[in-house]
Amino acid sequence: MALDDTIAAIASPHGRSPRAILRVSGPHTRSLLDSILSLPDGADEPPQSRRAFAARLKLPSQSGAKLTLPLLVLRFVAPKSYTGEDGAEILLPGNPLLVQRVLDLIVSHDGVRRAGPGEFSARAYLNGRLTLDEAEGVSMLIAAATDEERAAAAKWMKGEAGETCRRWGDELTEMLALVEAGIDFTDQEDVVAIEPAELASRAGELASEISATLGPASAATQTTEPKVALVGAPSAGKSTLFNALLGRRRAVTHEDPGTTRDVLAEPLSLDESDPDAPRILLLDLPGLDADPGESPSARAAQASARDALAEADLLLWCDPTARFQTPPAAGRPNIRVRTKADMPAPPLRSTIPGDPPPDLELSAFDPAGIASLKVLIAGRCERAPGSGDLAVSRHHRRSLAAAADLLSGLASEGPGADPSVAAERLRAALDHLGELLGRIPPDEVIGRVFARFCVGK
Repeated sequence: MALDDTIAAIASPHGRSPRAILRVSGPHTRSLLDSILSLPDGADEPPQSRRAFAARLKLPSQSGAKLTLPLLVLRFVAPKSYTGEDGAEILLPGNPLLVQRVLDLIVSHDGVRRAGPGEFSARAYLNGRLTLDEAEGVSMLIAAATDEERAAAAKWMKGEAGETCRRWGDELTEMLALVEAGIDFTDQEDVVAIEPAELASRAGELASEISATLGPASAATQTTEPKVALVGAPSAGKSTLFNALLGRRRAVTHEDPGTTRDVLAEPLSLDESDPDAPRILLLDLPGLDADPGESPSARAAQASARDALAEADLLLWCDPTARFQTPPAAGRPNIRVRTKADMPAPPLRSTIPGDPPPDLELSAFDPAGIASLKVLIAGRCERAPGSGDLAVSRHHRRSLAAAADLLSGLASEGPGADPSVAAERLRAALDHLGELLGRIPPDEVIGRVFARFCVGK
């Protein structure tokens, strides 16, 4: 990953909003701000210290005139920034077209380019501002859907969970050192670094403690792909979104309601570049209609949709109006998607107190929106009901489960365990914890961690 250039991205959710955020990080931040901003107080250049300040940006228009845009700029100076680099966050009116034009202006500056998924957090890791477990905590917090998941993700992001894993690593390191010392002094009968029975007992206790964090159900043990169903009223844009997620035309689309009559199912990897990325079975359902009429085919389509809905693990609830008034299935896990976000803004949503906004607003023709939806789906599929309060991602569960299995195997062998085999088991368990903590981070593990982030994080 190149660190000598400057990256920029939209850091706020897609869709219209009162305010949007553009994030910039890298060595060209100062020259970029100098070139695009003017200060209302007549200052010669933007402040170079950590602070917030008001500014204006002259944005060229197609007619040749220039639009003067008021901004609020948050300035960050290396190394006291999220990424450890010079950086800035620009707050501006949340009109999607306006935000995109400002981003286009920023990346036209020499040395500035668009950021990739997770690149801001990846730079924070590479510059020593985040540990790998803290960085994964950021990703988990973005994807969290319940208070329990947010609390578990916060433990990783704050480093609390990492401290627990480091304690386990220290215990493993001590046991390994004692076993290897015993091997080194095997020719001296009066030197016993650790009794085999004590080693088996300590390994068993540590295995039990690690296993407790996995909870009764672990996504690492799932053998079937989660079923993710696109649901909503007729003509809600489900089939168009189905095709966009697959990256090819699989479903017939038409503006007339009721085009989809059969349940379509297609396997989908949420990240083609990562062989360990979550895989799902994506379902396109006929539109749910409260009154399908007297047509036998329409009634049959509704019946098949309801059957598939009952078997789905996660619902993508599609509604171009963003009202989300009638839940397709009460209490079921769902992601609320306002489809057709490229169309004019809908009237006001439902005024029910506490009614949450869409999780995502997107157009099926916007690759960035589709990528963000895949990240949301992956986050929901990464979690397993009943998982412990520490391991909340598939990567964590896999690493911890592997370490616990190795220690359980060592404990089951009891006092008769061969010292060389015991040392090998302990080294392997330590390697699994090392991957999780970033002490022994293979390049592909680091790449996979940050590839699952949203752009702008």
